[in-house]
Amino acid sequence: MTYLSPSGGEERSGVVDDGCVFGYPGEQSVPELLGQSRDTLADAFHKALASPVEIIVEFETRLCAPVRPENPVPVRVGGEWTVLDPGLVRGTDDGVMLPAGETELTATVGVLALFGGRGGHAGYTPACLWSAPGGVPVSLSLGPAIVTHDEFDGSPLAVEASVEGGVLARAELDGGLEWAAGAPGGLVAAALPVRTRPLERGEELYIDGGPLGEFEVRVGAGA
Repeated sequence: MTYLSPSGGEERSGVVDDGCVFGYPGEQSVPELLGQSRDTLADAFHKALASPVEIIVEFETRLCAPVRPENPVPVRVGGEWTVLDPGLVRGTDDGVMLPAGETELTATVGVLALFGGRGGHAGYTPACLWSAPGGVPVSLSLGPAIVTHDEFDGSPLAVEASVEGGVLARAELDGGLEWAAGAPGGLVAAALPVRTRPLERGEELYIDGGPLGEFEVRVGAGA
């Protein structure tokens, strides 16, 4: 995961465990750790728990996007690959604003897979693409954290999107990454197979990724 450190105010890599955030004892960002190998990220997880630079209560911590790609983000929507501007990536605490003149957004949900610089699957995080009417992308919410590859056994993944307890969409994905075949090369790729109904300002969307984590975003509310 990536969070805003209260000591210095800079983004830092870390781990969420048992209701607390453990700061990684190093300066590398998540993309830098991924760039070394897929196992470097898993090793960083254990180092943060063993020798954290700081420990913060999770609900008092500002969570940032767990990874901020430098290159366009490959996204598979409806069976077709496209790419998104990496500047659209947001963390779960960043909210989602309505573009000027718009009154509603739709959410397309699924997962983002991460890969190490030497190849190999490194982990997953829930993903939610917000779009204005006409399909214009507004932002891509990622997080709250990355679950590393060593915690998966290849079982199918499911991500649900709901409002006030009512399920609007459920993404079911192959845990063996067959969906990622044909993705442009890079450190990340997303699969977003299902879409919600239009959501109006003030509606709160709950994303439940099971073992991948969960988050809520209120439409029209920024950080």
